[in-house]
Amino acid sequence: MSKLSENSKGTSTREEVAKNRLKSISVGFSLGDNVSSEGSSVAKLSSLKLNGTGNVTVENSSLILKTREISKPRSQKVTKVSEQTLESEKNSSSNRNVVSSTSSTPSSNTTDTSKKLLCVRFTGRLGNELFQYASTLGLALTLHRTPVFIGSVHLPSVLKHFGDPSVNYTQLHARCDKAASVGEKTCCKWEESLTKLDPSKDFKVGLYLQSYRYFDDHQAEIRQALTFSDAIRNESSRIVNDLRRKYNSSTLVAMHLRRGDLTAERNKKLGYPLVSQAFVNRSMAFFKALYPDAVFVVGSDSPEWCQQKLSSVSHVHCLAPRSAAVDMLTLSSMAHRVVSFGTYSWWVGYLTRARTVVYMKDFLVNGTYIGSCFHPDGRDYFYPGWIPL
Repeated sequence: MSKLSENSKGTSTREEVAKNRLKSISVGFSLGDNVSSEGSSVAKLSSLKLNGTGNVTVENSSLILKTREISKPRSQKVTKVSEQTLESEKNSSSNRNVVSSTSSTPSSNTTDTSKKLLCVRFTGRLGNELFQYASTLGLALTLHRTPVFIGSVHLPSVLKHFGDPSVNYTQLHARCDKAASVGEKTCCKWEESLTKLDPSKDFKVGLYLQSYRYFDDHQAEIRQALTFSDAIRNESSRIVNDLRRKYNSSTLVAMHLRRGDLTAERNKKLGYPLVSQAFVNRSMAFFKALYPDAVFVVGSDSPEWCQQKLSSVSHVHCLAPRSAAVDMLTLSSMAHRVVSFGTYSWWVGYLTRARTVVYMKDFLVNGTYIGSCFHPDGRDYFYPGWIPL
């Protein structure tokens, strides 16, 4: 993860508070029972037209850029990202550390058995696990509980610190087996009841917990805990630095396009939205209006489709696929990002602080299963300040 390029005393204080709060909870992890499944810049455009082929033309554009403020809708704090950080995409020397982060602090050396547990069993792939991890940790911080994570396939090799050898996992796992179960009604709407659990009982939560609201009040602690491993950060940093050198002073815009499994007929019927050429064109027109020198760095689970559709475009660079974690961190190292549907793409937008993130405006299909999982306007899921396009 990238570290904010801020040197103020206030920022140092926030980092220290985050470390201390992480130390104050005893985090329990179990690697057993593995599951093998799967504020931004503001543009005022006088005319944004979509022609019959899905291409976008921008006429008489009047652009107003504002420093992004990362709002915290459920607390009084507002964190302002420094201009030094926001302009880091223009400064190759600053970007030597674009994917680095303050190292995460391991949990305390003793298990506080007096605290009640909040247990979660992982399911799905990397994007799903990151939501389950962040949301459970956020809820545990809110409720002053010990979080216990069971059965992760991906995170032990992705995060810099996952687990604590001093924790008695056998004891905590046994308590989790006896804990009461409570879950959300649907994957992607915030469930207030999960923030008001009986303080006298251990609980198992789940299943997906895909809402930023479960952890948004603890951003510093969560970002600290989501530090990727040194190996992943080093590989991602090398890729990013190569891109900086290749495209010199150009503004790099990350674009994650998920198609892959969503092209299956079954998933179409369930209402999974498939990223379209029209959305790609709209996104490019949007950023080209803001930054005429923009170069789009594209990552996808369908690299052949990207090569076929985009390789001939002079301002597009299609990434060669690497590991899911390296690709995620590489894309999230760009200050400006285009995300499609799915948790992996969501974390591309959120993993490190961004200046501008845009997503598909009409991503829901009414009357489908997926359509019922979200609020119509995407609240609780899409992060405040992200731009529907």
